[in-house]
Amino acid sequence: MEKINDYFYIFGGIKGLIRDGDELKRQLYFVKPEIMMITISPEEVKGIKYFIENPFEMTLSDYEIIYGVNLSKYGEVMTPSPVYIEAARYSIDNNIELIGLDMNEDEYQRAYSRDVKTLDLIRHSIRKKRISRTAFNNKTPEEYVDEWNKMVDINGFKKLNEERLVYIEKRINEILNEKNNELKMCISDYDFYKDLVKYFKNRNQN
Repeated sequence: MEKINDYFYIFGGIKGLIRDGDELKRQLYFVKPEIMMITISPEEVKGIKYFIENPFEMTLSDYEIIYGVNLSKYGEVMTPSPVYIEAARYSIDNNIELIGLDMNEDEYQRAYSRDVKTLDLIRHSIRKKRISRTAFNNKTPEEYVDEWNKMVDINGFKKLNEERLVYIEKRINEILNEKNNELKMCISDYDFYKDLVKYFKNRNQN
């Protein structure tokens, strides 16, 4: 977790890793944020809260299965991501809104249609077979996720995720300006974490 200033913290957690959900829980009770943000969509926030109240078996894509199997080398894994579960549970228990920062479904679909072309989908499908045979020998889960993203985020998918990052940065800026003197925490997927910390540390210095 990074402290950007006295009123703003950013926590980064690896999607699926129980270890990071446990760490987020500790940090939430340490910081006691008044405003909570998370780098998933508003619809996903609602879905996670519904899951907590009404657990159900989730269907995973081939990519999600491959990702989870490799991630399990570094610790126990779970779906939905424990980071999401702990963030939602804390917001429910403490009656704090959990703000979804990512594009909503309509915005995402428009961006996906604009950025991801047919050739990208074909390459993505072909690459899945190669990735499933890849032996990831990274020393840490963070290194594994970095390597995974380099292999998966190709062409249009990379452009889409870059667009999502800019969108999330803009949403956080809006919230920081609206809630100037309230204690805020952004819970970020590790995928965005380093970029968000760099962006807001630079912003804080200017």
